[in-house]
Amino acid sequence: MDVLADSLRSLRLKTEVYGRLELSAPWGIKLDLGLPGFFHAVSRGGCWLEVEGQRIALAAGDWVFILGSAPHFLRDSPRTRTRPLPELYEETGAQCGGVLRHGGDGPQTTLISFSFGFAGAWLDRLLAGLPHVLHVRGDGSGATRQVESVIQLVAAEMEAGRPGHELVATRLADVLFIHALRMHVEAFPEGKGGWLRALEDPQLGRVLQQLHERPQHPWTVEAMAKLASMSRSTFAARFQQVLGESPLTYLTQWRMHTATRLMAESDASMTAIAEAVGYETDSAFGKAFKRHVGSTPAAYRRQLQPSR
Repeated sequence: MDVLADSLRSLRLKTEVYGRLELSAPWGIKLDLGLPGFFHAVSRGGCWLEVEGQRIALAAGDWVFILGSAPHFLRDSPRTRTRPLPELYEETGAQCGGVLRHGGDGPQTTLISFSFGFAGAWLDRLLAGLPHVLHVRGDGSGATRQVESVIQLVAAEMEAGRPGHELVATRLADVLFIHALRMHVEAFPEGKGGWLRALEDPQLGRVLQQLHERPQHPWTVEAMAKLASMSRSTFAARFQQVLGESPLTYLTQWRMHTATRLMAESDASMTAIAEAVGYETDSAFGKAFKRHVGSTPAAYRRQLQPSR
C-alpha cells in the first residue's frame, strides 16, 4: 500500500485550476479563500508574494507552494494595491481553468495558479510540522525539472483550450501537489517533518504501511517494534520524536479515520465496521469512537446522510 496515496484518497483531494494569469504592471491579487493549499508558478516575468508577514521575490521559473488558509498577496511591486482574485474573474468575464488578463501597460508576468481543497480530519496530520511556504527556485535541478515539465504541460493545455483541457489540467495539478509535498519533506533536516518524514523513514515507514493496511490486526507496541527491527523502548521513543504521539495513539486515530471513511463510502453495518478497524464488540468500538470523534457512530452516520 502507498500510505500517502491512500491518505490523500481518504481526504478527497480536490484541485481547483484558476488558470493562466497574464498580468501587466501595475497589478495586484489577493487570495483569501479559506482553502488549505495553493500553488503558483512563474513562467514569465516576476512578482512579489506576501504571506503571514513574509515577503518573497519570485522570478521566472520559480514556484511556490503555500499551506494554510491565511490570505496571501501577489503583485508586481510591494507598493501596488491588491484586489480579490474572484472579483477580477467576474470583472473580466474570464473562466477558471482558462486565461485571465489583468493590469496596466507595464512589464508582463505570467502565473499558473491552483488551489487545493480537502475533506477529512487527517489533514492536520498531513500538514503537521511543515512550513507554510515552500519557495523553489528554477535552478534546473532534477526535482525542479520534473515540476517544470508538468507546469509546461498545464500551460499548454490552458493555451490550447481543447475539449477536456480543464480536466487534464486538474489531474496534472494533482501530480504537482505530490511533487510539492515530497520536496517539502526533503527540505527538512533529519528527524523533522512529522508524518510525511516518517513515511520516508525505512523503519517507521514499514510500520505505518502495515498499520494502514491492517488496522484490524491486534497490534501491540512490541509487535510494531519487531516489525521495525528495533527494541520496544527505542521504537516508542523514535515514534514519539518523529510523529509527536505514541504508536497506540496513532493507531487509534487511524482506526477512527478509517471508520468514518467506511461510514461515508459504504452501507456496511456498524458491526462490520467495528471488526474492520480492530474492535471485537460494537460497545468497545462505540466508546472509542465517541471519545475520539465526539459523537456516537450512529449519530455520526446520520449526519452523513444528506451529503451522501
